[in-house]
Amino acid sequence: MVNHAMHDGGAVSDTMKGTVSPHLARLLVRAGIAAGLDRSRLVGVPGLAVLDEDGIRIPTATILRIWELVSGPVWAAGGSDKVMELWQPGALGVWDYLFSASNTLGDAFRMAARRFTAIADPADRLTVTRHDDGVTVAWQGPYRDYPEYAMIAEFVPYMLLMLASSGAGRRLTPVWVGLPRRPATAPKRLAALYDTRRVEYEAAHPSVTFAEADIDARLPRADPALAAILDNHAHLSTAAARPVRGWLDRFHAALESAVADGPPGLDQVAQRLAMSPRTLQRRLRDEGSSWREELEKLRQRRVDRLLRETTLSVESIAARVGFTDPRALRRAIHRWYGHGPAAIRASGPT
Repeated sequence: MVNHAMHDGGAVSDTMKGTVSPHLARLLVRAGIAAGLDRSRLVGVPGLAVLDEDGIRIPTATILRIWELVSGPVWAAGGSDKVMELWQPGALGVWDYLFSASNTLGDAFRMAARRFTAIADPADRLTVTRHDDGVTVAWQGPYRDYPEYAMIAEFVPYMLLMLASSGAGRRLTPVWVGLPRRPATAPKRLAALYDTRRVEYEAAHPSVTFAEADIDARLPRADPALAAILDNHAHLSTAAARPVRGWLDRFHAALESAVADGPPGLDQVAQRLAMSPRTLQRRLRDEGSSWREELEKLRQRRVDRLLRETTLSVESIAARVGFTDPRALRRAIHRWYGHGPAAIRASGPT
């Protein structure tokens, strides 16, 4: 058994974390509108105003919100195939072309796994595993508790199957498809979607398994020199992409900046964001948060860092972070972690 789980050389910039390429989000929005989604429901989704710009990355929370909005109408209209009906080579950026220029599908998937950040969040992984029954390509992402996970898990193997079929110049029949849980989609429709009756549930990750003959066959448009150029371009364009942050990210930046002047106040941060305190509180409610919750999270992050990375006393940390006295800080730490500050300090830097 051989497993390949390469990922942009292993180095990911902090600015890329929590962001994705806008390419798939564009497809989803188009599919949603084509299926009857009211455009007004998209108003206010972070990053949507610049979705058609080149050289950007949008918050991962944005595409998850888009999944939430489009899942109903798109799946009522047919689901994964309705999204991929709108796909054509290049719709997912340079990553698409790796599936046609590579020498074989095996080479294409290994390269696509290494450059998966070109379309996905750095937390996502694409793995390629060769075993006795064929070659399995699986997607791993930290979204299992997300409400639309079953739909996303259904879509990803189909997307990979369609990309592979496009590169091969013919519709491929997978050996089997693995899904982590049984989706609402009828089994007959899933069999038609993937062109196989072997759809197995309770898989560790969404996956599609190809026959070795399909994986190892030379692709009709193989151009190894071009594939190497595309591979390098995928890496460079990803590294150069500009993250477009949502409103909550701007709030967090203003909050962190305000800390330099002492414990931040609502009026102070609202002024930095050029809005009234009442508007700021309303925007936080719209994000499912509150000023008090955000201030608590900020304090927790600062306390955690100071305990792990400095030798400051609990008394000094309490004063720096704005607690009335060390006892209040100790109570807060017990509330956050279930144990005292000594255990956090002993565990060292994260």
